[in-house]
Amino acid sequence: MPEKKPYLLDRKKGLYLKHTKTKGRGVFCTTTIRAGEELESTPALILNQNEHKHINKTVLRDYVFGLGKLPKKIQAKAGITDIENSSCVIMGMMSFCNDDAEPNAQVMWEEREGTLYHVLRALRNIPKGTEICTTYGPGWFDDHPMG
Repeated sequence: MPEKKPYLLDRKKGLYLKHTKTKGRGVFCTTTIRAGEELESTPALILNQNEHKHINKTVLRDYVFGLGKLPKKIQAKAGITDIENSSCVIMGMMSFCNDDAEPNAQVMWEEREGTLYHVLRALRNIPKGTEICTTYGPGWFDDHPMG
């Protein structure tokens, strides 16, 4: 049986963090990004409902996001019985993407070889030096008041 090629974690060259005037740190790129381009892929830390209830007491509270739809076998492996009260921590540069009502990038789940990864893809062309933003979803700021 031929050996499977390993899935390489990857990040687009030229991504960098920069402080913005209104949103704190954000992600930018030194080159133009094409629509559909994969900017980064990283594994995810999944927190079941028992682990999630402690997260708001930590610095990770601002880096935790809802799970959305997960394969049943991943839910079972993580001990998730209540997906609405479970979450995940996004790793890598994409965890510093700020929210925008009209995002130019999207974080998506991809399962590869039984492991879940977050993948950041451009929704449209992004000129160099433009902030790369996603959406945190409705209600996120209600649960995470600023200040």
